[in-house]
Amino acid sequence: MVGVEAQSASVTITKDGITPGVSFEPFTGPKRAVFHLTKGYSLGGETITHAWKAAGEAPGQSKSGTAGDEEMGFLQTQEVEKVQFFYAGENSSHGSMIIDIGPSLSPKTCLDTEDNVEPWTSDSRSLVNGIWKASTGDHPASRCPLSIGNISRNKPNFLFHVLDRRKYVTVLTFRLGTQFIPLRWFEWSVAHDVKFKWVGGKPKVAQQNSKITFSGVVQVGQPKGKTVQGIVKKPGRPFGNDLTRRTIQGVVVGYLTGRTANDTWFNNVPADFWTP
Repeated sequence: MVGVEAQSASVTITKDGITPGVSFEPFTGPKRAVFHLTKGYSLGGETITHAWKAAGEAPGQSKSGTAGDEEMGFLQTQEVEKVQFFYAGENSSHGSMIIDIGPSLSPKTCLDTEDNVEPWTSDSRSLVNGIWKASTGDHPASRCPLSIGNISRNKPNFLFHVLDRRKYVTVLTFRLGTQFIPLRWFEWSVAHDVKFKWVGGKPKVAQQNSKITFSGVVQVGQPKGKTVQGIVKKPGRPFGNDLTRRTIQGVVVGYLTGRTANDTWFNNVPADFWTP
């Protein structure tokens, strides 16, 4: 067994040049809006790579030992604070729609991983010359239809406003058998707040108040909050991205609670929302 010198662990974050952005996919004949972080996003290929990256490092307790049932990597939690999509018709008589995933999303804080690397954020983990190393990165992105049918008015409604707020905790963690030991952690969040108008049948960004925020300080030891602490102590399903995607789809098609149809526009829809 090699073990780890927990007090000497370190995390370096690279996050220059990231800013929330909006694109319409596909490039020809757009059918959906995608909310991304600009850096690492390609509209032409509709591909997403890491917008920010982090590297963790910690010396082993035994420089000449042989690794047993132990490893170091990054765990991450995702908390969905709010995801709402608002739609409006060509005029007020065509109604409006709300897609709100909050009522059907449970739990709202989950482990943020994928099947091929669970429970970690990445398979980039190593032990070389007695030094544990791990790397991670992320680029949260969400998509929604540009238009949906108003089930009350039987008219198409078009994307008007999107609110998507999520909080993350990223934890450099050492696993010794079934025990997960947090070494260093940091918090960050993404908040998309975008309004649209339509000109000649095409969407335009009318107002954007989106932001991404990093805590700026890498903390030592156990992260804050009982829910996050519980997930780090025993990481497992459900996985945040998978649960959120399935919930959004379920609300959009109507078999989960959260889809509301109105007979008229919302009060804050501007008169020039739809211009032929």
